[in-house]
Amino acid sequence: MFKRIATAIVGIPVAVFLVTCGGTPFIAAVTILMLAAWREYARMAAAKGFQTYIATSCLPSLLLMIAAGAGKTEYFVPILVFSILGILLEGLFRHCNCGETDWHLHTACSLMAVLYVGLLFSHIPLLRNYGTESIRFFNINFAKGEISLWMVLLGTWASDTFAYFFGMALGKHRLCSVSPKKSVEGAIAGFFFAVAVTGSIAYQGLGAGFMPSLLLGLSVAFFAPVGDLVESILKRSYEIKDSGNFFPGHGGVLDRFDSLIFAVPAVYYIMKFLSI
Repeated sequence: MFKRIATAIVGIPVAVFLVTCGGTPFIAAVTILMLAAWREYARMAAAKGFQTYIATSCLPSLLLMIAAGAGKTEYFVPILVFSILGILLEGLFRHCNCGETDWHLHTACSLMAVLYVGLLFSHIPLLRNYGTESIRFFNINFAKGEISLWMVLLGTWASDTFAYFFGMALGKHRLCSVSPKKSVEGAIAGFFFAVAVTGSIAYQGLGAGFMPSLLLGLSVAFFAPVGDLVESILKRSYEIKDSGNFFPGHGGVLDRFDSLIFAVPAVYYIMKFLSI
């Protein structure tokens, strides 16, 4: 418990500073988190005997982050294409020259690392840099991208927090076999509060209309718990409890960012599509 509290005391102010600051410090911090998450994934896979290729999986993940930080989303597809080709070629080389067996499993793990970690994490700086115009909210000036990221962060927090407390107090029906402690009652509460928090910030802060705000709220309410369940089944597949110990007392990066890396891309593309 002491480690959890100490990590929160240190981590929350740092997170607030980085999100508020934006720019290079924020991108650098998210890149470090992404690399730590990639390492966590690779170590989980290695525990079951599966290789995650560094040159053709980790390097493209880093390139995706660099492209996102520079706002060059047009580089995403070429990076992904050459990563896929590189992974398949490296797998073929290892199979033919190094005697590596289970070619399909090693290449699949490497592809999964690029898509699940590299691609999804790269949308965090994209959302933070979504528009530079100043927005006044609660008598505080925010950049549009800053308030957009806060919207998803707070919506995701509401989803996790209220699902936990309502599940503890009222939960009677198990939600999913991959996460036995989660309940239907908690999921409903988390869904409702995620919609309320996200939608309110979208409506009042971003000035989005009622229906776009509702859609953004629904997207966070749906994708945040789905991200959590996906990481749960991933850990269960690799037979581990936590993805790592990057945050003492809280687990690994994937444990803490599983909901966010699903909710952020969904919100980003909805905002792009609706021109919010």
